[in-house]
Amino acid sequence: MVLAIFDLSGIQKFIFSTNKLKDIIGASAVVNNALFKNIPEMCNDVENKWKTDCFDFSSDDESKIVYIGGGNALLMFKDEKVYNDFARQLTEKVFLQSGGAIRLFSACIELDETTTLAENQKLLMEKLDSAKKAGGSITPSLCLPITAYDNNKYEPLVVRTINGKTVYASRSKFAKLDGLSASKDIFEDIVDTQKISFMKDFDKVESSSNKNFVAIIHIDGNTMGIKIREFVQNLKCDVITALNEMKKLSVEIGALYKSVLKETIADIYSSEGEIPFRPIVADGDDITVILESAKAFEFTEKFMEYLQNRALQCFGGYIPTAAAGIAFVKTGFPFSTGYDIAEQCCKNAKKETLRRVEGKSACSIDYQVCYSNIHNTIDEFREENYHVDNIQLIRRPYIFDKENEYSYDKFKAVCEKLNSSIHTSIIARSKLKGLRNAYSISKLEAESYGNYIDAHATGNEERKISALLKSPFNDKTEALFFDYLDVMDIAW
Repeated sequence: MVLAIFDLSGIQKFIFSTNKLKDIIGASAVVNNALFKNIPEMCNDVENKWKTDCFDFSSDDESKIVYIGGGNALLMFKDEKVYNDFARQLTEKVFLQSGGAIRLFSACIELDETTTLAENQKLLMEKLDSAKKAGGSITPSLCLPITAYDNNKYEPLVVRTINGKTVYASRSKFAKLDGLSASKDIFEDIVDTQKISFMKDFDKVESSSNKNFVAIIHIDGNTMGIKIREFVQNLKCDVITALNEMKKLSVEIGALYKSVLKETIADIYSSEGEIPFRPIVADGDDITVILESAKAFEFTEKFMEYLQNRALQCFGGYIPTAAAGIAFVKTGFPFSTGYDIAEQCCKNAKKETLRRVEGKSACSIDYQVCYSNIHNTIDEFREENYHVDNIQLIRRPYIFDKENEYSYDKFKAVCEKLNSSIHTSIIARSKLKGLRNAYSISKLEAESYGNYIDAHATGNEERKISALLKSPFNDKTEALFFDYLDVMDIAW
């Protein structure tokens, strides 16, 4: 028997290498179908029985799925010849379906039933790593003579007739258009697609300040890779039994996160019809969505709340945690850059949270407002723009722990108090914008402006708010209100 792994490369670049949401939607469908649809069909398992059936492998079997998830799949084959035929066909399918923009790598080993699954996997991953290093570049032209290139990505252009019109585009562009028609079905397990449809064009979605911002949210589970490696290392049973346990774990992780996503969507969008929300990736503990900016914090808060009410039984009742990164971007902003910023925020949330909770696992959130393009990393951008006069303008990321100094609940309470004061005309929005500008000048300027607000307050309610703003820093010289002021025109 042969154990084989299939791994997709270039997923994020393929999905987000465009500013057009319809292309992103089509690309996400192509990526989803590359493994989740192609492999079951090739294994004659169109009903996805691999998710519920107990994994075994008899002499009558030629190929069977162990698991699919996280951009890769693990399968068992009768012998290497069957694997080679399968790999060749699947590689061709993925290549053609993506227009050559996604590369499928694979590797196999002869299963050694005298050792553990961990030892077999170690050898398999080493062979996959070697295959990737020797993979070479992708050739989207399919050996055709090249007469024209895409101006931005320099991909060869091909010709297709659509609705009687001659269209010139790259193969990857046509692949995304083809994927768009299949996009309705790929997330039907997280919503009732008969009642709800996801928006395909966010150009008409406006925030309260009419600035046409949307939010790209990237959520990733904490320490999940470590937990899975530990899980495999602790499997001391025979290899086939261990593979069955791996399958159950993969299915459980994917089902848990999709269940949380489904519950969150149902909570924040109770009406039927088209909603200003679009899932892009929902694979295992990797979630990426695009939605209206005014719902971004609510969505993340609810997601983390529901996640904390779940448990992974394969991990002995372990309650999962995750980090979320949000990029607030204008609808015309490059989505590839927006996703990259959201991913960097997610990574920063993980890193800073581990430091702030002394190595414990906790849910957290970080965000970045993109008023213009950010050409360097988030760390570099923040060092250049959010460190002024030896003060720290931002306190994020925030942790979903009520007792923590950087508690999301405390941040939310401040946001709600200031936001409510604006909408009930207790304090003028212009005064808060003035404080934001003062923060960006110096510590003294911010403190002086806080005193100015307090000195000009009239009425008991305004005095309560002005008394709060009078002290704009904590004893660590961290700005107490800048995080709200940075996003007040966009997220509420």
